[in-house]
Amino acid sequence: MVNMIPIFVILLSTLLISSHGNAVESPLCGGRVFVENAIVIEAHVHEDCHWDIQTQEDRILVITALSGNLKEAQEFLTIHDGSGKDSPILIVENQKTHERSRKDLPEAVYTTQSTASIRFKKAPTSNLQLKIQKAVDCPFNLGGESQCGRVVDEVSCYCATFTGRNRSSQTTYCNNNNMKLLTLETYEKEQAIHAAWGNEVKFWTSLTDAQQEGTWIWESTNTNLYPGYANWCTGEPNDERGNQDCMYINFLSNGCWDDAECFQTYDAICQAIP
Repeated sequence: MVNMIPIFVILLSTLLISSHGNAVESPLCGGRVFVENAIVIEAHVHEDCHWDIQTQEDRILVITALSGNLKEAQEFLTIHDGSGKDSPILIVENQKTHERSRKDLPEAVYTTQSTASIRFKKAPTSNLQLKIQKAVDCPFNLGGESQCGRVVDEVSCYCATFTGRNRSSQTTYCNNNNMKLLTLETYEKEQAIHAAWGNEVKFWTSLTDAQQEGTWIWESTNTNLYPGYANWCTGEPNDERGNQDCMYINFLSNGCWDDAECFQTYDAICQAIP
């Protein structure tokens, strides 16, 4: 799994703490807050609290319950898609689900834009904490022969394309869909990808040593592979024929990594991370 992003708690009765960690005076309940990564709000004993929430313009918001039940919480509050007076209400039961998303993700509601409002109609009868995170939008697919889902966590999105292309063309394909070619920084992330698409065959990733032989770099994030996580197949990378500069996941060999000529045509996985 990806690392948990820092969470800052908002005590509605006393403080408003943004995800930058700055505390300012706040009324008994309600206010405005900008979400850099994630925040948590505790429901106050007062009713008629109104929170306006915003994140960066090209991202959306996802709201989950840390304590309590989000469906049951709808008795006490409404979550609105936007901050306007007439912004539509988001309902847990109406949220779209992706076939390839993880089944153990918490119940959530997603906005379609970078703003939301939470309006408490009455005080909850039990402890209720809402977690609000910056997220990326996740389509059902990127067109024909593709699948998307919240495969790793509730804030990111991964899409598999089952149209074979060379590695450069797959990079362009991902970029044209506002995504990047896959990176695999942890065992947990790789296992999540494997659980979603491990029955397929070969997927290009963004790992390459094209710039300097033997120095492997995740091109999508411009970070070195070592000393990080690696899962090479036995005897790999071997740079067979002297020009195997790109890495693909080989699900024919239990999902381990192999190097290949970058002009080979394989499927690919794209990622979008907040």
